[in-house]
Amino acid sequence: MPTVPNTIGAWARRRVGGEIAEIRDVTRRRAGSRVWELTRADAARFFLKVAPAPDRYTRETHAYRHAVPALGHAHAPVLVDSDPGRLALLLTAAPGAGASAVALGRADRTELYRQAGGLLRRLHDACRAVGPAGGADQWAAGRYAAAEQHVAELSAAGVLDAAERRFVLDRAAVLHLLPPLPPGFLHGDIGEHHFLWDAAGRRLALTGFAQARLGCAAEDLVRVAHGACLRDPVLRAAFLRGYGRDLTEAERYALPALAALDAAETWARGVRTDDGEAVERARGVVGALVKGVGLRV
Repeated sequence: MPTVPNTIGAWARRRVGGEIAEIRDVTRRRAGSRVWELTRADAARFFLKVAPAPDRYTRETHAYRHAVPALGHAHAPVLVDSDPGRLALLLTAAPGAGASAVALGRADRTELYRQAGGLLRRLHDACRAVGPAGGADQWAAGRYAAAEQHVAELSAAGVLDAAERRFVLDRAAVLHLLPPLPPGFLHGDIGEHHFLWDAAGRRLALTGFAQARLGCAAEDLVRVAHGACLRDPVLRAAFLRGYGRDLTEAERYALPALAALDAAETWARGVRTDDGEAVERARGVVGALVKGVGLRV
């Protein structure tokens, strides 16, 4: 049976409220956090998570305390307790199985994306009156500075040509020209790897709030609009239908720019960590954007 470090394990055992009958190490490759699934003697399941850094712990704890409850019962794990000294969180297990690991029929996958849009809207609206820290100008300046850093890293690695470099930086510059974008409390890493699908109840739950933060709502729409759903207009339409509002004109202009920035960041991280899958995914997004393939909403 996998073991949990003694001090963290003792803390978790006290918090679960009963004997732990089984422990499984379910840490995802390259995720950063250490995660164990704990099963109590009465079959109740929990997840013990140790964040890799204080900022990740703080973001996730804040999200579970102040925003995630807006998703409603069984649509997300519930925070049982957290310990800042150990950077540890103890969470209930939400119902369902990982959507990226199960074979779903067309109707279920479409319904999954419709619900994903609705849950994301609830999360955004949990803190909808507050924009990104520092205001729109500081946010745009920060995104441009990040784009410059990622482009420089990719150029130094010899994987980004001059046209792609200009494209990413030109898209980053667009953000300075736009009016303020609608704010929201962001999930920060939305995607099927954080979707749990309860087949019996046809119900979706969201997980993975380590990158949650205040920001512009459009930032959370990028990976759905320009990621897995880009080649599937039915899923994209289902997601936007679930999201439940029309995008503003500024958001329509911002999405391709944000997609280019997100792809550059993913690409640079993939090169740095030798993650070939991430590199190919990011390269494909940049290539599609350069060719003018974008979201139609």
